[in-house]
Amino acid sequence: MKKILILLSMFLSLYANELDYKSVIEKIGKESMVLELGASTCMACRKMKVLIEELKKTNATLPVHIVDIKENRDAIKRFKIQIIPTQVVLDKSGKEVHRHIGALSKEEMLELVELSKK
Repeated sequence: MKKILILLSMFLSLYANELDYKSVIEKIGKESMVLELGASTCMACRKMKVLIEELKKTNATLPVHIVDIKENRDAIKRFKIQIIPTQVVLDKSGKEVHRHIGALSKEEMLELVELSKK
């Protein structure tokens, strides 16, 4: 029974992540955003995820989306990811306007959000 519950929770986690990724892709070209592309196995990526979750506690509408490239392999090719973490800034038309590789501070992440709005 315990194994079944573990497998079920893993499946639901992957399914939820896939749905999140699909909803992010649907927003491209409709709104500006910052994509945080990384993986749960990457220490710097996990730190970025924590930072983003903290920022979203004070601003739930912050246009920053976390994409786990190990669970969403399409994102590697689509956003030409070579090193993680990578942040990709997209304007409202869906055009990439900036790219940063590596971890960021809270202030730097907020600067990328502002850059996406221009």
